[in-house]
Amino acid sequence: MRNTITIRRWRIDIYGNALYVQKQPKPKCKDCRGHGSIESTPADHDRLIEAVVEPCDCWDPFRSLRIPLWRRPIAADRWPF
Repeated sequence: MRNTITIRRWRIDIYGNALYVQKQPKPKCKDCRGHGSIESTPADHDRLIEAVVEPCDCWDPFRSLRIPLWRRPIAADRWPF
């Protein structure tokens, strides 16, 4: 069973008894080129080991829509005892 569905820029995940819908980054964004993150401070090997990465303005990775579903019956193999 597949738990993730992607339709264009929309990603739908199924966790437990809810659907989570999230918009993904623009594939033709000129700043992030579809990756969703940009380097705000480039890596400098003398002072900074890794670059500081921030989310691009074309999407918000912390914003999603939660749609609760009905309660599913517990299968016999999921009982704790």
